[in-house]
Amino acid sequence: CVRKPCRMRMIGGLVKFLMTAATLLIIVGAVMRFFFVDVYDVTHNGMAPTLLAGDQVLVWRHATADLANVMVCEHPADPTRTVLGRAVAFSGHLITTDNRGNLYVDSDRANIEGVATIHFYDVTRSRLFNMNLGRIEYHRGRGHQFFLEEGTTFSLTPYQVNHGAYLLGDNRSDAINDSREFGEIDPAKCKGQVFMRLLPAPSNDDDIRHGYFALIP
Repeated sequence: CVRKPCRMRMIGGLVKFLMTAATLLIIVGAVMRFFFVDVYDVTHNGMAPTLLAGDQVLVWRHATADLANVMVCEHPADPTRTVLGRAVAFSGHLITTDNRGNLYVDSDRANIEGVATIHFYDVTRSRLFNMNLGRIEYHRGRGHQFFLEEGTTFSLTPYQVNHGAYLLGDNRSDAINDSREFGEIDPAKCKGQVFMRLLPAPSNDDDIRHGYFALIP
């Protein structure tokens, strides 16, 4: 065949393939959105650095809360509101900290490793913070990053979980957006598990860099 017509047919075939693939992705996305997935807008920085105020995330609808899962749940005192946090203790367990800021669930101590000191601009408070960034791993091997304001020590009031789950934010310095403030939640009233960041919050002049379509640990 003549070189130019062959090249045009190849380009035409590639365009057709890409259009077909895009159509299938749109169909699959629509089915997932209708039956399985919700979109949730993060409104506070209690889950920073994992999730930031302004992030748009995907929630696996009606997923069962498991250790270290990031959950969106009904507020225990106000069913018109939702809460966002990481499930770290469940019914029958005692959650505590020691004087060094280590987190315990019963006698199991989470392993903590320091990573760095970073600058974090909290848009909800219009202030730049110096945060100690670390990594925590629980007794089942689930791990994620967290941070704490420089010069402070993490502590919480010992809490015996009676019938639900205890949600803790990855931003340990924000104590008003997790179970330290509102107590345990009813897992049966959770909307689902956050599993992906769809759209990141607008970037600020700090050290946090989030990307599109990122899986949430």
